[in-house]
Amino acid sequence: MTLVIIIGFVKFLDKSPSFPCEKAGFMVSQITQSYIHPEKILVRPWLGQHHVYAVFMLPTNYVYDRLIKVNLPVNKTFCGTTVKFTQAIDDINLQPGHYLVRGYLQTRTALQYIFAGKINDLKQVSNWQLLTHFVK
Repeated sequence: MTLVIIIGFVKFLDKSPSFPCEKAGFMVSQITQSYIHPEKILVRPWLGQHHVYAVFMLPTNYVYDRLIKVNLPVNKTFCGTTVKFTQAIDDINLQPGHYLVRGYLQTRTALQYIFAGKINDLKQVSNWQLLTHFVK
């Protein structure tokens, strides 16, 4: 019975992420784009869904892409969705003229890398990116 559970769990983890990265990016190609890194990263997938994310702080005159990118050292990029917050979250003091964006990575993807011993790669600020651009 234990073997069946383990095999089922491994099969579940082998499914590919449902957020394709190629749909990320702004539609207008003549704008100045830049990537920012998060203020904070939380990696606790054992608490359930939506517990692997990064918090980004953006000035109010910047907009962001709807997807975040997580570049892991295994030459693979994963994407996740974003949610905007207008108040302080996760013990991050919101600076005047800024807002916060939380970018989520799929729990399934995080668990794959944790079981492979790569949790520190998930916690590296430099591996998480959010595409932004200035709005006049």
